[in-house]
Amino acid sequence: MYRFRRMVILGAALSAGFVTTPPAAAQDVVHPTADGTLVDGGVYGDFDGVPDDWDWIFDDQGYDGAVTLSTETPETSLQHRVVWEYNLWGLSYAPPVSATLTFTMRGPAVYPIPDANVHIYSYPADLHETPGDFDAGPAVFEGGVTLAPYQPPTVFILDVSSTVNDALLSGDNKVAFRFQINPDTPHDRNQAFIDALDEEPQTKPFLTIGAPQLPGDADGDGDVDIADFLAFADCMRGPENPADEGCEVFDLDDAGDVDLRDFEVFQRSFTGSIQ
Repeated sequence: MYRFRRMVILGAALSAGFVTTPPAAAQDVVHPTADGTLVDGGVYGDFDGVPDDWDWIFDDQGYDGAVTLSTETPETSLQHRVVWEYNLWGLSYAPPVSATLTFTMRGPAVYPIPDANVHIYSYPADLHETPGDFDAGPAVFEGGVTLAPYQPPTVFILDVSSTVNDALLSGDNKVAFRFQINPDTPHDRNQAFIDALDEEPQTKPFLTIGAPQLPGDADGDGDVDIADFLAFADCMRGPENPADEGCEVFDLDDAGDVDLRDFEVFQRSFTGSIQ
């Protein structure tokens, strides 16, 4: 099952499996310790799967913050991968935790160009900015997002609880994520952007870490109350009817629908409003 919780663009929910939910209170927010763009090919050197140059500054100039893959000709083949690494020491919560990665991306101001399918991978973190982050592994696929040409800045929130919990339970206490174009893309021109600035940490992807989310807590406020019940009632379609867009949060038995079996789980989770 895809581990994206939601995608929000200009305040509106999009796509199946995404719901708009405000962040819960009293959570840890972790900004990157190390980050940057790594480049393979183009004017920097051979396109060979090894970074030829790298830029650890996000200053909104040129291709800084770009995620690209261009294979039109051998002479101009070029790839930009963007990496982010996080130090998890000193969290307020012990595992198991709920963890999400929030990031903002936009499409290129270029047309015609195909939609860019961006993959997010986790990989072993060292909290250092080195060229080896370009292909460090083993890498684990966390999820993917698609950016269309001229798509305005869009907020994506990816559930990375499993990866963060693994890091905490192992004592490693650090995680890393790499953004790159889907390696199997059929298109020879792909481009998307993260407009991140070193002097403005809030523009960079950040982790939000808190207590595990209760089953049925659709608005992410740490309780299962009447607001969640009203949302559940609006989503319930009965057995073998696929869950509507944004209602997958109530598919509590992973059956692909929202029915009375899910309501049984929802009832057991009901806490009422907790201030």
